[in-house]
Amino acid sequence: MEELMKALCIAWKEEWQGMVMGVLRYSRGEGDTHGLCKVSCSGRRIVRVRVTKGTADMSILLFPPSEKAGKERNGQGSLWCWFSAEEVRSFSFSLGDHNAIHQTLRPVVSGFQIALALAEGKNFNTFHIRFHHPLYAGEAVYLKKEGKTIYGFSRVLCFEAVIE
Repeated sequence: MEELMKALCIAWKEEWQGMVMGVLRYSRGEGDTHGLCKVSCSGRRIVRVRVTKGTADMSILLFPPSEKAGKERNGQGSLWCWFSAEEVRSFSFSLGDHNAIHQTLRPVVSGFQIALALAEGKNFNTFHIRFHHPLYAGEAVYLKKEGKTIYGFSRVLCFEAVIE
C-alpha cells in the first residue's frame, strides 16, 4: 500500500499546493500486485489522482481548503492516538509528499498517515476514507465504531472510514 502512496506523491503538481485530501480509496484484488505503477490525474478545481499496480488500486480526491465548521465530537469515541508535528513532517518527507500543509509549525496530518495507522495490524482488501475536517498535529484522535464504519474525531469529525 505504501508503494502506491509514494507513486501518488510522485505525481504531485505545484498547483495542488495547499489542497486537502477529501477521499482516499484503496482496493487489493485477488491476484498479482506486481509490475509497474500506472498513475493518472484529472481535474483542476477538484483533482482526482489514481494509481494502479496489478490488481491493487488507490485513488485520492484533492479539494481546495475550506473553513466550514465541522460536526462537534460531544464526547463520542475512545482515545486512539495523536500525531506529533515531528511525526507528521517526517512521515510526509519519507513518503515524498510535497504539500506544504504537512510541513508547517502546526501541520495537517496526512490522509495517508491516517490510513496506514488505521490499517496497522489488520488484513483487509478495501477501504474508503472520507475526510471532513483537517486533523492537526498534537490533537487527540478519538474513534467510534459503528458496524464497518470508523469515525475519527478531534474536537470535530475529521474522517469516516470503512475498512473491509
